Amino acid sequence: MEQFNITIAIAAATVVGLGLTSGVLQKLPFSRPLAALLIGIAMGPAGIALLHPEDWGTPHVILKEAARITLAISVMGVALRVPLDSLRVCLRPLLLLLGPGLLLMWAVSAGLSWLILGLAPLMALALGAIITPTDPVVAASIVTGHMAEEKLPLKTRTLLSAESGANDGLAYLLVMLPLLILTDGAAEGWQGLLTHTLPVGVILAVLIGGLLGGAVGFALRLGDRRGWVSHSSILGMTVALSLLAVAGARAIGSDGILAAFAAGLAFNAAVDRKAEMEDENVQEAIVKLFTLPVFVLMGTMLPWSEWAMRSWPFVLFCLAAVALRRPLTVLILAPFLGLPRRDDLFIGWFGPIGVAALYYALHAKEMLHDPELWVLASGVVTMSVLAHGITSGPGVQLYSKAAPSKGD
Repeated sequence: MEQFNITIAIAAATVVGLGLTSGVLQKLPFSRPLAALLIGIAMGPAGIALLHPEDWGTPHVILKEAARITLAISVMGVALRVPLDSLRVCLRPLLLLLGPGLLLMWAVSAGLSWLILGLAPLMALALGAIITPTDPVVAASIVTGHMAEEKLPLKTRTLLSAESGANDGLAYLLVMLPLLILTDGAAEGWQGLLTHTLPVGVILAVLIGGLLGGAVGFALRLGDRRGWVSHSSILGMTVALSLLAVAGARAIGSDGILAAFAAGLAFNAAVDRKAEMEDENVQEAIVKLFTLPVFVLMGTMLPWSEWAMRSWPFVLFCLAAVALRRPLTVLILAPFLGLPRRDDLFIGWFGPIGVAALYYALHAKEMLHDPELWVLASGVVTMSVLAHGITSGPGVQLYSKAAPSKGD
């Protein structure tokens, strides 16, 4: 109980402290997720050892569930934040990034896993899939806030937000395919993917989320017209909808993250624009409240001893994954995206790896009863949080100073 209270106190103090210094942090090469991660490292066994994850009973299960809830609320926040008119404008590059882009990032990540780490092909495919999706939690720290809204055009922010919200759920298929083959064999693995993961895990998740979000949005619109809904009720409704979508989908074996994103988009489309904008600020505050504690927890659980055993190939892999996975993909797709060059460069670099990779890595750990993928993926996440956290502020500044290309 003492550890629980200390953990809650540190997480809460982190949220308060970073909230009070948010304006200063935006001007520094230092993001909120990076600050929270460093606080977790400092408080954990690698620092002053105030937090002891080994005393929590099942620390990795706690981190996995915290990551799941954080992702659900984050993708809901993305869906509420995205103006649907702007989404239509950037539909072509969005579909390319969610289709060929997702597969290319998977191929690059898996190839690096095989070449540098020498993993078996299926394990390389699994690790590649885990670190493929662009993380909505870390991405939100780049495209939200006063500086981002002032210096980044709406289309660029919308594209990165929408992609990071959608591809977390879509990556579920990529992650589950090699994991199912590893656990059940090739024939049964493919059968499970086609008969359960695709129809139940993906398609049903979208349907459930869309129906929930649309129904709640319609009911809110109707109630608002009749004067039944107060502002405090709207606040509770957006939080509850995030949790209802992820819990309802998971209860029937669907992907809760994809369901939460679909629910947010349907809710966004159903409510009046005024109510939606009121909810946007609320949801952003809630995202920050859940995001920072997850990185504190992660910082306390980083597997330093396992990393040390892997020596330079592990470090090289983490660097290569961050440096090549996303930039190489956008470089290949750039002629087809139809974006200005400065957007290609910005989006090509800022495709961070974060909480989504943590969640899938811990899911793989449970399925395979092997911590290998968690150890490797956590290193890539740490490298990404560090690299993108340091470059986010300067990157936004450089973007705003770059000469606009034709089409800006």
